[in-house]
Amino acid sequence: MNDAYDVLVIGAATAGSYFGKLMAEQGMKVLIVDRLSSETLGRRLDIFHLDKEVLPVFGVPEPRPGDDDYVTEFQSGLTLSPESNYPKTTQYPFIVSHMPLYIKRLNRWAESFGAEISCDTEFADFVYDGNGKIAGALLQKNGKPLTVAAKLVVDASGIASAARSRLKDGYGVENFQVADHEKFYVVLRYVKLKNPERDRVTRPCGWPAYKAWIAPQHDPDGAIIGIGQSHSFAHAEQAFQEFISRVRLPDYDVLYKEQGTTPFRRPPYSFVADGFLVIGDSACMTKSFSGEGVTSAWTLCKIAAETIAPIIKSGAPATRRAMWRVNTEYMRGQGAKLAHIMGWIGGAVNCTLSEQEFMFKHDIVFSDKALTDTNRHFEAKMTVSEMLGWAFKMLGGVCSGQFRFSTVLSMLRSVFRAGNIKRHYQRYPGNEEAFDAWRQKADLLWSRVDGVLRED
Repeated sequence: MNDAYDVLVIGAATAGSYFGKLMAEQGMKVLIVDRLSSETLGRRLDIFHLDKEVLPVFGVPEPRPGDDDYVTEFQSGLTLSPESNYPKTTQYPFIVSHMPLYIKRLNRWAESFGAEISCDTEFADFVYDGNGKIAGALLQKNGKPLTVAAKLVVDASGIASAARSRLKDGYGVENFQVADHEKFYVVLRYVKLKNPERDRVTRPCGWPAYKAWIAPQHDPDGAIIGIGQSHSFAHAEQAFQEFISRVRLPDYDVLYKEQGTTPFRRPPYSFVADGFLVIGDSACMTKSFSGEGVTSAWTLCKIAAETIAPIIKSGAPATRRAMWRVNTEYMRGQGAKLAHIMGWIGGAVNCTLSEQEFMFKHDIVFSDKALTDTNRHFEAKMTVSEMLGWAFKMLGGVCSGQFRFSTVLSMLRSVFRAGNIKRHYQRYPGNEEAFDAWRQKADLLWSRVDGVLRED
């Protein structure tokens, strides 16, 4: 390990490995570090899903049958009402893979382009130049201090945000720590089916009312039963008990459990500062409708690499102003779409179980098209007539006593406010000078959004 690099990446998982590869591929001298050992990296949760359609877009290696990280794949998934009625089919292919082994694949991929990877290496603090700008980092390697100079320090450390949360106030990127109430607590039960020939799970099936699902795992005679909730793992376990009391699952024996958290809040308003970039879960890139964040994070990585590599190659400093396009391109595109979903999802999910049953029955929010579009495009493209159709169906439910008028108002309010947020993000400023006014309005718009997670 040397002591001077073009790019220092904190975090060697999916986002850090991918960004490090992109920069090394363009001739940058890259160091990727992780506080975990190579044996434990990525072992918090074993099984994860990869959006198969987008892998060619990012040029990312695809696990295939026979590879050690490949489990299986499916072309569609089911979404069911609270009473397991009115199944909706999401036509979108996913690859099921082992996270630790896939990370090792990405590590090898980055190294093949010249990136160095150092595990058991922890970020301690930033190093600043004489003008107070980030110029590297102080690391701990096997308990020993190590100072590394870098033209760009990248936080890809995950939900802990090890580097971003240590930025000085007002440095250019928000330094918040993701609070407990801003996390999604996921509990996965790896189970053995008692009657696998009859009950074999070949594609995922989800129940949004409980934020629960059952999906394939590496053992074809087994499955993964998942639950996710806000607040705590204890709350997730309580929700699981409600789920299994209402939904009939195949008979099974629990083999073991895994637990993990994902961020459940809006991303920072800026991803760049002088000599600094934040990506991945450190930037709260997780999709609010699925909890998945791997491929959505790669979008920001790709934009950032295309923007920043030419700056470093030219010998110019990687200033916030020079890298501003990273913010503009991401926020006006994928950022606006994900903000829109987070803005309206509370109105769609925070209703009674009987109201959700009505919504499934009448294809309100939960329809084949809407669910497929959301997975593929991060938005359900609705015409005005389709939106009016939803409204008339809900009003019909009010008249028949199956829907509360207050819920109709809440949903319409959420859709309206989410639309305002999306349009505001699509108008993200093209320069730093207009940013403060944009940020103040964004704060106001987010303050009006209803809570996302049902707590009853």
